[in-house]
Amino acid sequence: MKVEEKKNDGPPLSSQPCPWLVICPLRKKPQTFFSLSEDRSYKRSIHEFCSAIIRAYAFQEWLVLEDFDSTDCYLWNPISSDKIQLPPLPNNDKLLCLLCAPPNDPRYYSMMMMAMRIPMITQTIRIPMMTASDDDDTDTNDDDIDNEDSDDGANDDEYADDEDTNDDTDPDDDNTDSNDDDIDNDNPDDDVVANNDNDDENTPPPALYLCKPGYDQEFHKQDLKSIIGVDLFLGWTVFKGDFYVLTWQTPQILLRLDVDDSSGTISATPMTNQPPYDHFTELLDMPYSRSYLFQSSSHDDKKEVELLYVHILLYGRTHVDVYKITVFRFDFVKAVWEEVKSIGETAIFLDNSYGGTTCCTRGTHIKKESIYFTEGRYLYSFNLETQSISVSLPCPEILVKNPCSYWLTLMATLDESLTHNFE
Repeated sequence: MKVEEKKNDGPPLSSQPCPWLVICPLRKKPQTFFSLSEDRSYKRSIHEFCSAIIRAYAFQEWLVLEDFDSTDCYLWNPISSDKIQLPPLPNNDKLLCLLCAPPNDPRYYSMMMMAMRIPMITQTIRIPMMTASDDDDTDTNDDDIDNEDSDDGANDDEYADDEDTNDDTDPDDDNTDSNDDDIDNDNPDDDVVANNDNDDENTPPPALYLCKPGYDQEFHKQDLKSIIGVDLFLGWTVFKGDFYVLTWQTPQILLRLDVDDSSGTISATPMTNQPPYDHFTELLDMPYSRSYLFQSSSHDDKKEVELLYVHILLYGRTHVDVYKITVFRFDFVKAVWEEVKSIGETAIFLDNSYGGTTCCTRGTHIKKESIYFTEGRYLYSFNLETQSISVSLPCPEILVKNPCSYWLTLMATLDESLTHNFE
């Protein structure tokens, strides 16, 4: 795996069909942009990424950034350097954010951003390492690990000189287990979630915060339960300019969130009365799971964008081993979820905010039928047809065990002349 570092001139970053894996060290430069197609990483220094965390992005141009040290929140376009200030956000909460369209899009000008301060119902995954006999992955670029125990000692030796003095030196510490109490953590949201685990009678109920043009002083706030009937949901996304939520209660129902333009009041419209899967059969012995709801990318002119739902079943003594990954698409005509047995020349990329994106694998080095996701410093590839997992370490020079990482497509559009945002 090659690394290219540019200290003074930033891009070009070559255009590519798949998203970049962007790894941002907290308050530090440079950031790492890993190209899965090239098996190569690039170093770039973007000032805005050092002072804020990415909360959402949309349409390959706009990011929603939240300042590390304040309630400051704004839209930022890394190509044009345009910045749109948003109202201040509440303190001491975890922010989940969606952006339905670019702010200059007249079709969606009445509804720009929705943010929610509540962790979704999810469980942390610990991926079982594969043995050599089980690994059908022929890609020589993958650093496949033969067994789960091999990760422990190897990484302790390899990173013995880690400059991070907070590094956990316990040889039994498995770096791929994110339940681990390791303080080598570069993700600020993890501490927030941990602090929210304790019930607090003074904690306000979960709420949605709506922002649109004209909301200069504050967000329109509405309790989540008044909209969808419960305080939790499995996932949410934007599909063709509308917000959708998959509820937590049984059965899991897909709802469209509608906004009254005059009052800003949010209501919910059921799209189906059927859940994506049968909760009382296969899930009985595996009560833990992870859910991802997102819109596919329009990477193929002959293929319409789809609303996809990826469900990961977990098993094992501590309910953290991956048993199965299932993909569903929603048929809006029949109002039903349909299981996708094969994704063919499509790759799925799952992000840490429980959303995702897709790209076409045709003409690339990206594997067909693959679902990619990160856990700590590791990149996992799951083959939907064979239900097998392979693991690699894309950026071994990154020593933090749990860095902030994102799948972003916007950086692939940067032109050579657009260097003013970079050092």
